[in-house]
Amino acid sequence: MRVRIVAAVVLVASLSAVAPSSARTERPPAAVALAWNANAVAAVRAASVIDPPGTAARPLYQTEGLLYMSYVQAAVYDAAMKIGHRYVPYHRFSAAAGNASLQAAVIAAAYNTLVFYLGDPGGTLAAEYAASIAALPDDRTTARGIAVGQAAAADIEALRADDGRNAPVSTPFGAGPLQPGLWVWAPPPSLQIAQTPWMAVMHPFMLESTSQFRAPAPPALTSALYTRDFNETKAYGSAASAVRTAAQTAIAYFWNANAINQLNQTLQNVAIQHNMDLLDTVRLLAAGNMVPTDAGMACFDSKYTYQFWRPITAIRDAGIDGNPATTADPAWTPLLTTPNHPEYPSQHGCVTSALAQVLANALNTSRINATIPGAQGGATTLTTSQTFATVRGLYAQLVNARVWIGFHYRNSVVAGENLGTAVAKWELQRYFLPTR
Repeated sequence: MRVRIVAAVVLVASLSAVAPSSARTERPPAAVALAWNANAVAAVRAASVIDPPGTAARPLYQTEGLLYMSYVQAAVYDAAMKIGHRYVPYHRFSAAAGNASLQAAVIAAAYNTLVFYLGDPGGTLAAEYAASIAALPDDRTTARGIAVGQAAAADIEALRADDGRNAPVSTPFGAGPLQPGLWVWAPPPSLQIAQTPWMAVMHPFMLESTSQFRAPAPPALTSALYTRDFNETKAYGSAASAVRTAAQTAIAYFWNANAINQLNQTLQNVAIQHNMDLLDTVRLLAAGNMVPTDAGMACFDSKYTYQFWRPITAIRDAGIDGNPATTADPAWTPLLTTPNHPEYPSQHGCVTSALAQVLANALNTSRINATIPGAQGGATTLTTSQTFATVRGLYAQLVNARVWIGFHYRNSVVAGENLGTAVAKWELQRYFLPTR
């Protein structure tokens, strides 16, 4: 199944004009990698897909969008390392890389991968590609770089040809009937579909399987842990909460930002802040998309294995949970609309913790001092930012945010962070390593 791009998408061109002499420098500047990462984000956000079959076209979900970003950044990384040799490639491929332009390879790898997976009905990607290549010398070095990028894109396309993307799923996840602890679709009616259950069983980029780091089972409905978490989310995550402060509400809204934009803008911010050159930037962008995507797949494995109910269902229907310490509130509503996939563990916990570990790995310190953009007022666009001094500080705020928004129980976010951390540490010990 091929995803299509809305023709009106506006791609980012401001960073793609690179001075011809930069192709010959010892530390090629990162501008072209940042530009094509931004172009990929714009294209992925504008794309739509018909999944499952027979439904209306819809935008890509957040972790689903990171999957497409990972295809692109994997190809870019391999193309750049074929020429630059600084880090071990993700997947080796055959191409003549001698005297080839790194910048041309990055451009061609990104462009060809995007067009393969998303198409280019309006020609916007083609126009951006032409402008980017035109900014480079019209010579054999550029031509060889283009060939390397094309070969890298073709290699990723072949490698991931049967990875399970958009595979049909016959299990009617979320359809009910209502049972204690079991996830069912939450209101409104427009969300009556299970989000990308195929991601739970597809082939990861680097993990052995999506179940490799499966989270432990969620707590029993009669346990003290569940009771504590239930009552906390009921009080603090309600749209009409009388205990959540304005500052806590702002934090909850901050993490409602679209993860595709939020994650990649964070990576760009870190690359610029630390003056990374082209090779280090493409490594950061590849690891920063591929590792969180694998963590997201692993998270979906746990979600669709346990199918644990969301707070909106648990709180409205607490009368069936067998726990005398929980009280039903049939009118309870979270701060924002509940996502359409099972609750445990938190997807944001999995993905964002993996991102934090990538940053710590790239900077060789848990004191990441990273500026992360976020949203305000219930929107998903990036209109504000925070700087997190440490990985621990980032983890702590994220746990609170997902409780205060009413989507999760505290233990579920911690379980997600544990899962994402385990995935990231395992992968970063084996991939994206220096060649010497």
